[in-house]
Amino acid sequence: MEKLNAETARLTDEYSIRIGRWSQYAITEQLPFDAMWCVIPPGGSSQRDCHDEVELAVVVGGNADFEHAEDTPGAAERTEAAQGTAMLLGSNEPHIVHNRSTTEPLVVLSVYWPQQAPAPAASAGTEAGS
Repeated sequence: MEKLNAETARLTDEYSIRIGRWSQYAITEQLPFDAMWCVIPPGGSSQRDCHDEVELAVVVGGNADFEHAEDTPGAAERTEAAQGTAMLLGSNEPHIVHNRSTTEPLVVLSVYWPQQAPAPAASAGTEAGS
């Protein structure tokens, strides 16, 4: 059993927030995904991000707004996410995470993995017993 804690993680400044990549832990070779702690200061926001991986972002402390960051100005949608909420972000889905609090940091656990290629479709012309 391993205990992984955002409060004791080594954090670096990236994307205008503090990031604690799970590569700092010895267990990462055992995991089928990558992960990182994201700590956003009071009133702060991440930079716009867009990547090939699918991402599950879990709000573990605080309250967030997840912005679906369209390229068209004024077209962005925001979704509120309270502590305990998980947001599934698709591959190549541009997004920004905002901290709704002006006094407390926001802590998000980001788990991400490569998008799976779709399974080949079953042959439509097969008959039973052939």
